[in-house]
Amino acid sequence: MDPVQTQIDLPNKGYLLPENIPMWPPVWWTWLVVAALILCLIGLVVYVNRRHKARAYRREALAGLSISSLTKTDDVSDKACILLCHEMVRRCLISEEKQQVAALPSQTLFETLDQEMPAKKRFSLLGDDFIHGIYRQQLTLTPEQRDSMLKTTRYWIRKHHA
Repeated sequence: MDPVQTQIDLPNKGYLLPENIPMWPPVWWTWLVVAALILCLIGLVVYVNRRHKARAYRREALAGLSISSLTKTDDVSDKACILLCHEMVRRCLISEEKQQVAALPSQTLFETLDQEMPAKKRFSLLGDDFIHGIYRQQLTLTPEQRDSMLKTTRYWIRKHHA
């Protein structure tokens, strides 16, 4: 007898169990769970989309302060660089519907904004050149001062909770 073709005869074939019972169609409440998951997913997509659109002003402000165009001293004067930093901060405040804060004089505005920022990233550390530099006739900044002004402004734009 060939061992490959051997079949086992079971004595009581009437007691054998049928094939596995399929799991489809599922129970009636499965569709409720699937619908709830789909609604949660749609809600999450809508929330992320609205948040992305609401924060578009941050991306525009950061693009306006791009590193390549402002770190070159030939392209933009020091006074224009400071003015651009002030303008971007005020635009962000107006976009967040904080017109009263954006209308404050420069010194008061940056003192107010410094209260929310960590000690190492405050505008007050930039000195009087940042706050009063736009009103001076002759202004020369070192590349380090200019870089720190841009970095602090970018940091505030990314991290503020106006």
